[in-house]
Amino acid sequence: MNFGLSEKHRHLYPPTIALLLVFAMVSLVWSQFYPYILQRYSLSDLSPVVLSASLMGLGMLLFTPISGFLADRFGPKPTMAVAGIGYLAGMITISMMFDYADWETARLYWYAGSVIVGIGAGFFIGTYPVVIARWFSENTGKTFGIAIFGQNISPLLFSPLVAFLIVNYSIKTTFVVLGILIFIFFYAIGVALWRVPEVAKKKSESSPALRSDFSLFEALKDPRFWVLFTAMFTTATAWFLILMNVATIISEGLSKASMDPQYIANSFVPLFLGITAVGSAIGSFFWGALNDKTGGPFRVLPVLYASAGIFIVPFIFFYSNPLLVLMFGVLLYFCLGGEPTVHFSAVPTFFGSKYAGRVTGLLNTSVMTSSILGPYLGSLIRDLTRSYVAALYLSAILHFFATAVVLFAVRYLGVRKC
Repeated sequence: MNFGLSEKHRHLYPPTIALLLVFAMVSLVWSQFYPYILQRYSLSDLSPVVLSASLMGLGMLLFTPISGFLADRFGPKPTMAVAGIGYLAGMITISMMFDYADWETARLYWYAGSVIVGIGAGFFIGTYPVVIARWFSENTGKTFGIAIFGQNISPLLFSPLVAFLIVNYSIKTTFVVLGILIFIFFYAIGVALWRVPEVAKKKSESSPALRSDFSLFEALKDPRFWVLFTAMFTTATAWFLILMNVATIISEGLSKASMDPQYIANSFVPLFLGITAVGSAIGSFFWGALNDKTGGPFRVLPVLYASAGIFIVPFIFFYSNPLLVLMFGVLLYFCLGGEPTVHFSAVPTFFGSKYAGRVTGLLNTSVMTSSILGPYLGSLIRDLTRSYVAALYLSAILHFFATAVVLFAVRYLGVRKC
């Protein structure tokens, strides 16, 4: 099953990955569904609804490492086939919840469908880093930046689409349509076009440091793996806390300015998600290119993490002002959009491409664990304090902590920057 785009057309892999990430990252607009579900089932507490995002993260946590192993061994086609089926089955399952008027029954479909969508996402997230790592051994930051541009631009395209489908059809139809679209694109591109080149067998050296490709167990012995793991877990918790609650964060802030709740949900939230998606997309490419230019992830990450933490603070102060929340939202997302780019590019930079799927899959368990913890933690703090302010401050603190971890490791533990 090694048919697909060849060496001659390898330049098409980053843009095709970007295109699929536009559809796959529907989770970035997941919070857009929360106000409609809260209203439909007359719920006052948000955390039972946001729990779906954590369950989606559980599906990703369990299956991203498996996908990485399979993609290393068999290439991207089998895992992309499973990913497409997972998204379709999960979205259809969620759509069935709206056939029930009581929340106790409906939430079973909401939770089950979210896990299944997470499984599909896990197979996809475990696959595309293998494709990039195998085809591109240099300038991985810029290459991942191009690919993740699609992830970050996703809300710009998906948020208006979601709003249009809900307003003009129904929320049930919205999930069905999204599931079908993702399935079609995954099979038309990921299954039909993607493949990876064979990895040339190299003479083994006695020391992993003398080889370009680390095995999984060798990577686990390298302190850079654990510095990355810690920093990724910390910042991803903050990342998911914000992004998976952002629609209700914006609604909370602008409600203090006495704006109409319907206008906020149907107009301003899609506008915010669209504008900040542009900042996030530009950030993914900027930070990726800066990573390549400066010579390594540990040179870039402290600046990136600290910048994100700093911009969270004015975002908190001005989230009740429509103009200023857009301005500081763009600056914040510009930083948040660069984090996955530099994280993904670190694996081929530090550990080589041969086992990139396995190393990335295991490293990404930090992010997937955060995707379980972050969304629910944010909504729980909001339910307990009746505000997102404390949760947002926690996000800033987590970014500053990650900055300190990287700086301490490089300065005092002798961890190499590249």
